[in-house]
Parts: sequence; C-alpha cells; structure tokens
Amino acid sequence: MDKLAQAEQIDSYFSRIQNDPVNRRAHQTLSYTPMNNEVKRWILDTEILTMHPTAEAGLPHTRPPNLICIPAYYPEQRLPETLAHELIHVDQRRRRIKWNRFFERQGWTPLPESEVPLRWLQRCRMNPDTIDERFWAWKGRHVPLPLFEREDNPDLRQVVIHWWDRETGIKQAQAPRSFQERFGSFPSQPEHPRELAAVELSKIFQTPSDIDSYLQLE
Repeated sequence: MDKLAQAEQIDSYFSRIQNDPVNRRAHQTLSYTPMNNEVKRWILDTEILTMHPTAEAGLPHTRPPNLICIPAYYPEQRLPETLAHELIHVDQRRRRIKWNRFFERQGWTPLPESEVPLRWLQRCRMNPDTIDERFWAWKGRHVPLPLFEREDNPDLRQVVIHWWDRETGIKQAQAPRSFQERFGSFPSQPEHPRELAAVELSKIFQTPSDIDSYLQLE
C-alpha cells in the first residue's frame, strides 16, 4: 500500500471531501498525486513527500501517520520554516492528548462539528492538518470558522476567518478582545489552535526539543 493510501485509511480526508459539496468543488481541478513514489526520511521519524504543484492548491500539509507533503517547486528560502511548521503538525497528531491539554490551558475547548450551524459548517474549508478535530472554541464561546469566500466557486486559497459567538449566535469578522490580547490583532492562520501554535513555534524552531519547551509555556 502506498503512503497516501495508508494515510487515507487513517484520516478518511478525501472521503470526507467527496461527501462535502463545497469542499469537493474546491478540489475538482486540483491533482492530488505525488511527483514520484520516493519519500525522504527526516527528523522524528517523519517522511517528506513531494506532491504535484496543485495538490491542496500548493499548500504544504501533513497526512498521518508521519507524512509531510510539500508541493513541487516550493520556494527554497521558505522551506526550513515550512518544514518546521509541518513537523509540529505531525507531533500534534502523534501526541494529541498532550497538545490538547496545552490548548485547553491556553483557553481553548474542542467543539463537535454537530454544534456548528449547518449554514456555516457547509462553507468551512477542510484542512488535512486539523481534519480529526476541526473546531475549537476560544474561552468556550468564540469559534473561528475558515469560510470559503465564495460558496459557488470555492478556492482553497480564498478563505476568510469569521468568529461565531456561541452565546449570541452572531458571526463576525473581528476576533474577540481576549483572543487579540493573547495572539495579537492579526495573527497568521487564526482558524485553529494547532495552526496558531505551529506558526508561533516554527519561527523559533531549532531542534525537536524546542517542541517540548514550547509545551511548557502556558
């Protein structure tokens, strides 16, 4: 069994894509195939797989249990920080309980998909790095939603983050004040605590031990 088929057996990512009309439409012109079947072994028993340039619209990502998927022709100058970012996602999947406790200390609470109103859920982009736990609520109340800008012509690269307030039912573009106090007014990839942590940690990453040091911060 090839690496991507093994990954699909674990996370059912593309099965879920096919069962979601908007996400299926966003993928219909993309080619999710490796450039070859060779994988490069990397630190922490990860494997790097070079993908077709249009795979996930050229966005680097991970698949279980240990695959880091990088699009062909990815800019060399961006590769070190990107690989660190994706390595962190692999670790988040492997040590899910430890990371979830970290996120809960930060102020996050996991939220079942069934609690997200359907009219917004069906517009949310699926992300292979967070597919197993798509939604979290900040302070138990504010849920970031990665919404396609256009439902009729969805593009994986054209996504906006809106915040759904579970108490009032209101959805708005501005993040809550308490979130901004912790992460800043315009943090990169605010749609999920895994992404926020990967962005924050990858900027200072030097060795794998930095991951454990980071997990002790909150």
